[in-house]
Amino acid sequence: MKRLVIALAVLGTALGANATLLLRPDTGAEVPAGTVEVTLGSRKIIVPRALIRDRAQMAGGRLDRLDLVVDVADFSPLQPPTARDPDRSMPDRVALTLTAGSTSAPEMTELFQTVYARFLGRETWSNPGGLLMRRFRPGTPYEDRELYIGAGGKRIFIALCPQESHLPANQRDIEPCTTLIRQDGLDAEVRFHARHLPDWRRIVLSSQTLLDALASSASETVARQSPAK
Repeated sequence: MKRLVIALAVLGTALGANATLLLRPDTGAEVPAGTVEVTLGSRKIIVPRALIRDRAQMAGGRLDRLDLVVDVADFSPLQPPTARDPDRSMPDRVALTLTAGSTSAPEMTELFQTVYARFLGRETWSNPGGLLMRRFRPGTPYEDRELYIGAGGKRIFIALCPQESHLPANQRDIEPCTTLIRQDGLDAEVRFHARHLPDWRRIVLSSQTLLDALASSASETVARQSPAK
């Protein structure tokens, strides 16, 4: 677990400091404590309960998917509104849906080459953060979407976002942009608001670091439990 704590501390979510860093004085909410073992396919991971979005998943065990949510600023657990402060707005977030890694499911680069590229228009726009934005042609299945492409790191970054003008007003504050990360035997669908696209490098790196920490902690737990030879 030591490696898990160190890795999450890099993201601003050291488990040993939750009481100081995560509890907010204007609420009476209690951050879920401890960790839980989750099995996704053949992959075991150790997950801090404070990161789990769905309380029904906090018991752990074998799951088809695991839903996590973190603060976009530092990937720390979210503190939801409480009965004492029901109108307090939630901080901007990154949502991650984890499933067992699948070699049959395409990665984002493969989706771009085999699906998205067929429907793209000719125009290209430069965006903050070094991203290029492409729109889809009218009358195609993705005509209400925009595609963002960035180079850097180990993989090309590709995110699919809805055009805000096509979103109902009550859906414009959700995590509409989606990218996929495949790592450590896990597939992670990463969702965040389009206003954070300029910060895509940090979001991707923090997501990868979190996945590595979750997977590494399970490996260390198995090693400690194995009898010494």
